[in-house]
Amino acid sequence: MNDFYYSVGRVRSLEEAMMTPSQLARMAGAPDFDTAFSVLSETPYAENLPKLTQPFDFCQLCDLEMISLKNLIGHLAPGNEILNALFAQFDYVNIKILLRAHLSGKNEVEMLSKIGNIDPDKIKHYIEKGQKDIDDPTIISAIDQARNIFEQEKDAEMLDITLDKAYYSSLLLIFGASLSSLIRDLAKHKIDLINIKILLRSQEIKRDKKFLEFALLEGGFLDKNILLSLLDKAVPDIAQRLAFTPYFPAISDGIRYYADHQSFYLLEKQMDDFIAEKFHQAKYMSSGVCPLVGFCLAKETELKSIRFILICKKNFVDAGQIKERLRVSY
Repeated sequence: MNDFYYSVGRVRSLEEAMMTPSQLARMAGAPDFDTAFSVLSETPYAENLPKLTQPFDFCQLCDLEMISLKNLIGHLAPGNEILNALFAQFDYVNIKILLRAHLSGKNEVEMLSKIGNIDPDKIKHYIEKGQKDIDDPTIISAIDQARNIFEQEKDAEMLDITLDKAYYSSLLLIFGASLSSLIRDLAKHKIDLINIKILLRSQEIKRDKKFLEFALLEGGFLDKNILLSLLDKAVPDIAQRLAFTPYFPAISDGIRYYADHQSFYLLEKQMDDFIAEKFHQAKYMSSGVCPLVGFCLAKETELKSIRFILICKKNFVDAGQIKERLRVSY
């Protein structure tokens, strides 16, 4: 059994170097984009700044940081299924992009992620030419299922749903085999929170119960039938019916904001905060894979906050509005 003592010690030192709430607040309160971006030069992000092909390209910076994280985790816990499953989400993003392009006859695709476990070229070769250079049979099956669904329904949204279901089914299987209840529950909480968003989204675009039943992910704590029964309810009634779940009052403000503004931003922020709070105890563990998972989640959250602040600065959003919407720090 690998208890990852060295690896945990390594991520503990890296956690100490993560951006503090005060640094994020300084970015949020900066008078302009350039000043906000310059705060990053005082942090470990300075290491990747010279690698940017365009100055101030924060999207590339975030990608470089995630690649650095993936490489670090690959060194600290090579071949670990749980950690690989976290990065597999980026493989599924690439599959969506490449499948959509191929099925619509497009030769050019938007930039693909290099953060996943599989070389994007291998995914492209399988989708376009049937070359099976991919070792993961789950990925092969997911591509085939999504292709078949699209050919039957001619609906790109159904393609995305099929791939999301494949990813979270795989995540649930891998996390469910863990001895840690923290890991097992993480997959279930993620599924529940996504299902709540799917319910609200289906209602907003006036999809029927058949679509919702297809779209909902399996394996969470929430009974799927309860969510199906709420499709025709008003948003306040949905919130009241779900008030008994572990997710309230943590996401209640986000539900309310969605009802008033038809925006998922606050809800997604509160969902991320919920996951961070639930996993926070991993920060005090001295061994095992949980602290490494916690660090990956924390780094993702930090990058979301940086990206959000800088997008807001580009669009001249008030500093007060930015600060109140920042995600919880690990």
